[in-house]
Amino acid sequence: MIGLRAWGPAVALALLSLVGCGGGDVPLPTRSSEPAPLRISVTDSPSGRFEYTAPRHFRGGSVEIRFTNGGRASHKAQLWRVKGGHTVEQALRAGRPRPTWLATAGGVGATRPGETGTTFQRLPPGRYYVAGNGNERGTVAQVRVRAGGRPAEPPAARARVVAREYGFRVSGLRAGRTEVEFRNTGAEPHHAFFAPIRRGATLAEVRAALTGRSSGRLPVDFGKSRETVVIEGGAKQTTELELSSGRYALLCAVSDRAGGPPHTEKGMLAEVRVP
Repeated sequence: MIGLRAWGPAVALALLSLVGCGGGDVPLPTRSSEPAPLRISVTDSPSGRFEYTAPRHFRGGSVEIRFTNGGRASHKAQLWRVKGGHTVEQALRAGRPRPTWLATAGGVGATRPGETGTTFQRLPPGRYYVAGNGNERGTVAQVRVRAGGRPAEPPAARARVVAREYGFRVSGLRAGRTEVEFRNTGAEPHHAFFAPIRRGATLAEVRAALTGRSSGRLPVDFGKSRETVVIEGGAKQTTELELSSGRYALLCAVSDRAGGPPHTEKGMLAEVRVP
């Protein structure tokens, strides 16, 4: 994964948080004037144990996902799709190369305590689980998605971030809360991680720190970072990001499905300016 030896486990957790709890049995949503969103929530304890909840069944298609963070720390709702006859327990033990029956499936990015984040995306029928911050003292929520849901209409996206092997194309970013369409046109899984670059720091210093060649003050402020979750090639979602004006390091910190170095080391690290 990413070269974070000089930064320690806290930074590794901030960048590479991709695991997470169980939900109650909720009836399939009935038809109404508005399509029902997929509601996901999380809580955590002072000891660090977290718990996600989600409906056991949901009608898929084009859906809105609402993630409410009832915990004390920032959390995300990363969806994983488990194909075939495999189990969630097998999925949680999967390493590299990642098996073809396990796919990243979108969700909602890091959300601050007490807040609710939303995304709009396609959610095809299948078995999913909701993951979070990589803490082994948590439990995942499992969701069975069935066909037949009413399509949710995503809001118009003012900004776009397009990922590929191995780079980004960005347009329309503005300070404040902005609807962003994130699209993965590559074959490998990708996400978009925005980390503010500290005053006076350079992208070269960010690159050195990411590869473990720097042990000084971090050139980026992870406490104010924003991100999307990981999606597979060919997928897209519309999500809301709140960015301040300034310089950001835009990066993808995940690795290829087969393993190897993080995508930052393959060129998925760029400086973007938010007016």
